[in-house]
Amino acid sequence: MKKLSIIFSLMVSVFFMVACDADRDDNPVIDLSKTQEPITLNTPTFANSTYDLANTDSVTLTCTAPSYGFPATVTYVIQISIDSDMSDPSELTTTYYQNKMIVPGKEIAMATTKQMIKKKGLKQEDFPVETPAYIRIRAYIAGTPETETTSNIVKLNKVKLNFALPDVVMPDSLFVIGTFNDNDWEKAVKTIQVNNSTQNHWRMVWLDKRGVRLSPIKGEPNFDDNMITPVYKCNTLGFYVSNDGLVTTDTPGWYIMLVEGVGNNEKRQLTLTYRFYEANVWLIGPALEDVLGDDIKDFWVEKTLRTNYTDYVKFTVPTTMNGQFVSPPLPGDTEADDGGVRAYVSIKWDWWQTEFMAYPKDRTSSSCVIKYRGNGDEVKPFVSASKGQRIYLNFCDDTGEIKNE
Repeated sequence: MKKLSIIFSLMVSVFFMVACDADRDDNPVIDLSKTQEPITLNTPTFANSTYDLANTDSVTLTCTAPSYGFPATVTYVIQISIDSDMSDPSELTTTYYQNKMIVPGKEIAMATTKQMIKKKGLKQEDFPVETPAYIRIRAYIAGTPETETTSNIVKLNKVKLNFALPDVVMPDSLFVIGTFNDNDWEKAVKTIQVNNSTQNHWRMVWLDKRGVRLSPIKGEPNFDDNMITPVYKCNTLGFYVSNDGLVTTDTPGWYIMLVEGVGNNEKRQLTLTYRFYEANVWLIGPALEDVLGDDIKDFWVEKTLRTNYTDYVKFTVPTTMNGQFVSPPLPGDTEADDGGVRAYVSIKWDWWQTEFMAYPKDRTSSSCVIKYRGNGDEVKPFVSASKGQRIYLNFCDDTGEIKNE
């Protein structure tokens, strides 16, 4: 038995030596000097019937896989055109990694709607419509554009669709870049909805002549996916917005940026109106109880606190882009169960509509991340803090600390 074990071990060793040698000398390589062979898109079952996209959950598409000479992870993208030559096609949002694709009927309807608007000049009131549609598959290995190949074109004889583009509304949030985050979309921060108002967003930003820019995606501003045209306005003196959405000022500094988004479905326009306010941050809540005396019994009355107890509730505003907003020392302890320590910016709504707080990353760390209430319920559990501690906020990346001086 021992001899058999030794022989088996030797055989395994020889196998791996041969395998390594083969891997070293005969690795599969894509010949990028040659055009990739086209793939074949199969005709869907009901291609000669009518696809009523308003009542079609999905359409199944299948095609052959590209032949690269070895197994590879292939990305499949579906293209649709209302022209038989596939000129200027629309690409569906969802990509696939298998050559059998269950395609949502809604995505086909949206792409075909865009085609009808762009090429036929149709308006929303012109729908529903019927039209032939043409489908093609684009396939490639991600990161290697030379591997791209396309399929034959398949005709869907009759597609019936309602107007399928979504209403023009303010997105749930917009990504923001500027000098304060190196104009890097990977470092972009988000706007925050004002509580009880989906169309009003706010954000603390460092603004200068290089400006800030907003986008519905984490990348260059692109509203075209839903055929929306943004229109930019600015209603604060000394602040400017260009036709392509770059917001600037001649007076660099930290500001509260308020942006209101109003949609127009008929024109497919989203009007974004900017206003700017002083970058003031305020404390509120039970940590202030010890300093109120007989003047006020309610530590939630924001206007009284801001007017009569400014030194206890107003954060210092940094004069540099990389500076931190720093609270006064907390005059008393506050426990999460009692309502916690709270902060907000004052625009034109009640404090709780624009509130936030720095939340510790874990129980043993003073390092925090800023969490915003936005358009939801209170962020719980609330934050506990001790007398004498200060709150430090960094709006460049929404981090902070709660610590002793």
